[in-house]
Amino acid sequence: MISNRLKSLAGLVVNTDKVIDVGSDHCLLSIYLVKNNIVDSLISSDINQNALSGGLKNIRKYKVEDKINIVLGDGISMIDENIDTAVIAGMGINTIIKILSHKNIKHLNKLIIQSTGDYFLLRNFIVTKRYYISHEAVIYDKGKYYINIVFTRGKKRYSIKELRFGPILMHANKEYFKYLLKKQDAIIENIPSYKIFTRLKFKKERRFLRKLAK
Repeated sequence: MISNRLKSLAGLVVNTDKVIDVGSDHCLLSIYLVKNNIVDSLISSDINQNALSGGLKNIRKYKVEDKINIVLGDGISMIDENIDTAVIAGMGINTIIKILSHKNIKHLNKLIIQSTGDYFLLRNFIVTKRYYISHEAVIYDKGKYYINIVFTRGKKRYSIKELRFGPILMHANKEYFKYLLKKQDAIIENIPSYKIFTRLKFKKERRFLRKLAK
């Protein structure tokens, strides 16, 4: 019913979480969560009316209308203290940051995020909102890498390298860093030789990636 990357998100939800699925698209993750009794009910939101129309059809198809409250909007602006967990997937880092800039983030104790893009920007932004990183994992699905990150309410200090590469991932996934190392090699090859300082910067990062990939 759902892809491996969405199923990996479902595995990060526990039955005590009061969930909003932000950017739920066709509500497949939301349906999976209630059909498998991971949560009793949840809110499913999206800013795209067509996506929600498709989601509503799926909700009716699987007969879970009484368990999923479907709403049009960005989700976070609609919640109160009755919701404490947000699942956000399938969108870019800048969009996620915009959504989480809303004041209602104060109600959320747990953020489950899956995206591609500038993870340093994402981690740095969210930890400044008084969350710490409690889980990270790399998911490979249909030829692409995704990173799942769970941010939990609390405070912890991180180094620049930890925010860049992930405080948990740095010690847990060599294959992913081998992939990043190959990408870094391609970048360096395309930097003109006269851009000495740029090349030095990327080569320095490459040396660190080599350590993580060993």
